[in-house]
Amino acid sequence: MNYVLTPLEEEIKTMYLSFGIRRPDQIELYKIAEKLDIWIHIADYESQAIEREEGLFSIVLDIYKSEPEQWDDFGHELAHILYHSGNQLEMTETFSEFQEVKANNFALQFCVPTFMLIDSGLPPTWNEAVLFIMETFNVTQNSAQKKLIHFERQVIGFQFHESIWKDITRYEKEIVI
Repeated sequence: MNYVLTPLEEEIKTMYLSFGIRRPDQIELYKIAEKLDIWIHIADYESQAIEREEGLFSIVLDIYKSEPEQWDDFGHELAHILYHSGNQLEMTETFSEFQEVKANNFALQFCVPTFMLIDSGLPPTWNEAVLFIMETFNVTQNSAQKKLIHFERQVIGFQFHESIWKDITRYEKEIVI
């Protein structure tokens, strides 16, 4: 299968490679934050991204969450730092929801980078694949399941595209003959 990364997946791959991170065992939240010049704070309130001064960013992670939950939150809050601006309390509800959807998608792709998932190889069954993703990328079961669903849909889409393209190519050859 020739999987083509989405633009977001490609951007995340470029980011990881620029940090010298090529394998899941090299992913470390604090090292990534350091490379991005983002301060990490652990506190007893909900995870959030904060810009204290122009260009001075922090991510607060909820002390009561597990390490996989904090990793998921880090990916989500990182999206807000990289792509969003403004205070969501001052935005329309629709725009705030839009930002949340985009941040959730980024976190899904960032916390389980597709290029690493492809290189890792997946076990043959759904449950084994979910467990593999959870253990390999240190994410929650919910995140592992969502990533696997997304990845399956992308693969099916590429297979469908390749099938259609073969049919079109065969049809064009028949017309020329």
